[in-house]
Formats: sequence, C-alpha cells, structure tokens
Amino acid sequence: MIRKFLSLSLIMMIAFVTACSGNNNTVSEAEPSPTNRESEDSNAEAIQKGTYKFDTPVTITTVKATDTTMKFKNGETVENNVHTQWAREQLGINIKYLWQVPGDQFATKMRLMLTSNEDLPDVLMTEDMTLLNELTQSGKYKDISEDYDKYASQTIKDIYSSHPLMWSQVTFDGKKMAFPNFAHAGNDNGVMWIRQDWLDELDMKAPATVEELEALMQAILDKKPGGSDNMIPLGVSLGAGGSNPYVFGGWLGESTWVFGPSGTVPNQWLEKDGKLVHGSTLPEMKEGLARLKAWYEKGYISKEAGLHDENKLAELIGQGRVGIVVAPYWMAGWPTPDLEKNVPGATMNPYPLPTLNGKAAARDTNFLRGGMIVKKDFKHTDALFLYLNRIFEKGKVGSEFENGWYQDYDYTIKADKTISVDENDIPGGKVGPAKYLLMEPKNPFTNLKRLAKMSRGEEPSNVEEERTKRTSSPNHLKAAEIVDNGWNDNTYIPNAFTGSPTKTMQSKNGILAKLEGETFLGIIYGKKPLNDFDNFVHEWYKIGGEQVTKEANEWFQSQ
Repeated sequence: MIRKFLSLSLIMMIAFVTACSGNNNTVSEAEPSPTNRESEDSNAEAIQKGTYKFDTPVTITTVKATDTTMKFKNGETVENNVHTQWAREQLGINIKYLWQVPGDQFATKMRLMLTSNEDLPDVLMTEDMTLLNELTQSGKYKDISEDYDKYASQTIKDIYSSHPLMWSQVTFDGKKMAFPNFAHAGNDNGVMWIRQDWLDELDMKAPATVEELEALMQAILDKKPGGSDNMIPLGVSLGAGGSNPYVFGGWLGESTWVFGPSGTVPNQWLEKDGKLVHGSTLPEMKEGLARLKAWYEKGYISKEAGLHDENKLAELIGQGRVGIVVAPYWMAGWPTPDLEKNVPGATMNPYPLPTLNGKAAARDTNFLRGGMIVKKDFKHTDALFLYLNRIFEKGKVGSEFENGWYQDYDYTIKADKTISVDENDIPGGKVGPAKYLLMEPKNPFTNLKRLAKMSRGEEPSNVEEERTKRTSSPNHLKAAEIVDNGWNDNTYIPNAFTGSPTKTMQSKNGILAKLEGETFLGIIYGKKPLNDFDNFVHEWYKIGGEQVTKEANEWFQSQ
C-alpha cells in the first residue's frame, strides 16, 4: 500500500516537473538567469558610461603601423607607455602588440598573416580600404552592429549619427563591419588666397566673381605689383600626383572650382538622376577646360603648371611669385610664413571662391579614413567599447583628457595654472600620445567648426576653444569660417562614392587617370582641340570606365 502511494507520488512529481519545463518563465541552461541578465545589463550601462573596470584584466591584441612622427619619452615603447599603462590601470585592459612595422609595409604584413592562416589580431585599424575590404571578405572579422548598439556611449552615438556618410565606407550589406575612422572634414577644401599687398597696390578689391578674378589677373600682368616681371597671377598644381596626375585636385593649388559652377567636379563621382557618373566624363567639363586653356594662353597660369605639384607650388608662393591660389584654410600656417619671411610687407589673405553666374562650387574633401575591424572570435568587444567610450570624451569639460592626452607629454600646466602646449614649456620635450592609441577619436567636423566659431567672435566655452583662440592667427580662423560658410551654402560637393575600391577600380584607375591627365593637359596647353574631350570620354569608357561605372553603381544601389 505504501509502495503504491510512493509510486503514485513519484508519477505526480514527474508530471509536475515535465509541465513546468514547458513554462516560458522557467530558467533553462540555454538562457541567462534573471540575476545574470540584470548583471549583464548593469555592466553594459557601466561600459557605456565608461565607469567599468575589468577585475580580471582583459587582453586586446593588435598590430601597429609606425611612422617617423611617432616618438617616446621616459624610456617608453609602443608596448609600454603612458597610454598602455592608463588602459591597464584604469580599465583593466592589456593592449598587446603582435608586431609593428613602418606604414608602407603594413598591408603586405597583414596579407601574409591572412594567407598563411596565422592567428590574426583581435582589432586592427587601417585607412587602406582595399586591405579592409579583403579582411572583411575573409570571414575572419565580424559585424559590430549589435555590440555598437549595446555598448557605445551616447557621445559616440551622437558623433556617428551626425552625418549620413559616417558609416558609408564600412557598411557592407547593411552590416557595420568596422568602427569608422575619420580625418578632419574640410581639411583641404579650397579657399581663395590673394596677395593682399598686391591688391592694395593695385587699389582693387578682392574678386567676388570669375569675371572680377580675370580682371585682377590681367592687372597683375599689366601693372606688375611689387615690381617683378617673373610673376604668376594664378598658382595651380596641374602636376599633382606625379606620372598619373589628378590634374585639378591637388591639396594646394586645386582648380575644381573652375568646373564646379558649370555643373561637374572632375575626378569625382556625382549623383545624376539616381545614378553615379564620373565627373571628368560629363560634357560640362568643356566649359572649364576652355576657360583654363584661355587663362594659359593669356599667361594667367604658369607655362609649367603641368609640372608643378603641391610642393613646387608652395616653393613658388614662398618666393613671392604667386598672386592668387586656391588652397586649404591652413595655408596661413604654411607656406604663407615663408612668403612673409622672404618678401618684406607681403602676405596672403583668404576670401570665398569666386562665383560664375551667381554660383560657386568645388570638391569637398573626403573625411572618411577606413576603420577598426574586430575579429569574429574575439570575446571582449565590450572591453574595446569601454576603451573607445573613455577616449572619445577627450576635450570635454571635466574629462580626464580635457586639456590633452597626458600632462607633460602633449601639454603641461604652468606655475600660473595656465595650460600650455608649447614645446619649450613641456618638461623633457613634447610628444604626441595620440600615436599610441588603438585609433584616434575624432568628430570630423569639430576642428573646423571650432575655428569658425572663434572667427565669428563667439566666446570660448571649453579649454580647446580657448587654446584655438589664443594660438590661431586671424587669417587661419577666417579661412576656416569661409569653409564653414561654404558648407552652409552647398559650395563644397562631396564625392558620392565612398566605398572601398572595386575590383576594376584597383586594376584600371591608374590607366584611366593617366588618360585623363594627358588629355586635359593637352587641351589646356593647346596641343589638342577642345573637341578631343569627346574622344577622351569614348576611350575612357572603352578601356575600363564602363565596368568601373557599373561597379560604382552596384555599390551605390546597395547603400
């Protein structure tokens, strides 16, 4: 009787346990317990805020491309320095370098690791989009979308959602395959710099239109301000890029602004009617080519402009031979000081680009610079984001990096409590700890907009703005303001293709650029008729341009 009762009780218990196992609220081995889930959520929140520290240190392996500007002090090295010590002590993160090589050897070294199936680094930063594409396609690195949503700080999310292009270079099939890296936006955008002493001597105002610009160039030739016969009214670097020149887009002396008002930007992809077209192949190019040809014939640009790269043009500016040049906002720091040193009383002041039929337009320099990829089997992407969340607070009031990276490395606090970044004030000399980081945190638009803000006379609201106001020349600030105004007026046209080079681009871009350089220089020099442009377009498509355009549009549609 007792045995029967026990058997019945056992059956009821089994039935109860079986029924409970089908209840969705029951914890199984496959799911974290509510306590563990709460702990994970709490950890994720602390990581987002940057307040977390790993009790058991986590190691992040990486590799390094070095350059001659990477310097150390106090006996430090790439593996052991003020920054790696900070990561270890503050975050519980050990940064381990598998190797380091000069930048020009980096891609080759990584490809060897990939092909020989070596253990790859947990994280890797590269600006080489061809290499990034190869590593992504290898299947060894992962989509970080979920980790980004879970762990990225609000500061990072605000930056990375502030412009539609932020993720465009590292998104593949809708997946975030790298953490984007940036340069300063607008860094090489064109501003018109003019010899102010020549303007004053000629008693002319700065040209606001192309017609007024032509009048100024003619006056420079006719009246020879400064008393020199060997002068160049307009400095251009048509030889930028060496044997395969990017004819109109050098970082000093660019001339895309000659074509922009006509409706195209040479050597740049543009969106027309929902499709990408290469700006150098559009019929609107003819008007700009005809204008440059006329300027060449009149002596407004040098007879050797096709041989002048940016460095040669800088030399000519420093010698005092150039009257007008379209160059970046930072020209106030170089080469203008060379001019002022060599030619007493000479200087160059910045002005907006001239308009044609009421419009000014030029290329917008690309601020996308590859990104950081994360290995698929890396277990601590949370540690990587903790690290990124902390360093992206640089410059914020109250941040540990408010004044710079590390005291007595890239800045110092003087006896009077003021902050100095002067080499002579920093004990033992100045070094750049940004070179020690896994990647340098950057809001691409902050730098130029900070300069523009100070130019407009607004009061500094943080240490970086105070430093900018104190250390920047008025012309430096004014030129940045001109670029910022140009963004607001849609003067600067971005490249519509921001993906990694396609297969055909990698194999054909060189020969396409060579054909473009030879044709356009030939037209400007008068060695080829203007109508030869039509033959160029036909040949460009024939030798690879058609397939390049097809692949560019496939990428564009995927975005």
